[in-house]
Amino acid sequence: MQNIFKQTFFAFLFVSFSLVSHANQLTFVAEELPPFHFLGVDNKPTGVLVEIIEALMVRAKLSGSIELMPFARSYDQTLKEENTFMISLMKSADRKNSFQWVGQIFKSKAFLVGLRSRSDINISDIEEAKSFVVGTIRGYHSEKYLKNAGFSVQDNLHLSVNYKYMWGMLFEKRIDFILTNFVAIDSEMKSIGFDKKDIKTFVELHDFPGDLFIATGLKTSNSIVANLSDALQQIKADGTYKKIMDKWGI
Repeated sequence: MQNIFKQTFFAFLFVSFSLVSHANQLTFVAEELPPFHFLGVDNKPTGVLVEIIEALMVRAKLSGSIELMPFARSYDQTLKEENTFMISLMKSADRKNSFQWVGQIFKSKAFLVGLRSRSDINISDIEEAKSFVVGTIRGYHSEKYLKNAGFSVQDNLHLSVNYKYMWGMLFEKRIDFILTNFVAIDSEMKSIGFDKKDIKTFVELHDFPGDLFIATGLKTSNSIVANLSDALQQIKADGTYKKIMDKWGI
């Protein structure tokens, strides 16, 4: 009888531990966007922000996985599933209360960029860009930004599912501009066979939010968010964050 009790007790402990361990498994999601997060030669996620997340998990003593998927899917999954985190999400007013914000992972500037060969284009602000077609990724904050500025998919806004298709549209002259930050452009160009020298910035968008945050939905426990937030501050303070950024030339 005693042996049966012991076996039952240890089986209960094993199941309980497995459930707790599974509950604490984190999933970090993002779209393919070199050099921030993309599939490497071994078909595994890599990139500057992927390395930041890996360092973050080590410092926070948490385990998890990193998955790449289209932006809209990663956004939806983060909202709905506990312990799912977007690696880089802009903190806009309409998103503020729908997520928990771990901390800033990157800061960038936004531009309208186009082909250097387009000598027929001469604009100085976003208002003048309305005479042309601007492209961005569906679901990005830039989609809402452009719509709020008066752009529409019926007239002068084109939405792509990923950056490869978006850049292809630009080089085929099916769109005139892309709203993007300039940091990722070099890697994006190389990955799809285009040359960064063939494009240039036309307008800097000073009112576009440039802070990218690690974010999770409201179902994730406050303690995990706090743990990751503290760990992020630590790797920034001790130089780990800068070392990774310098490694990638950012």
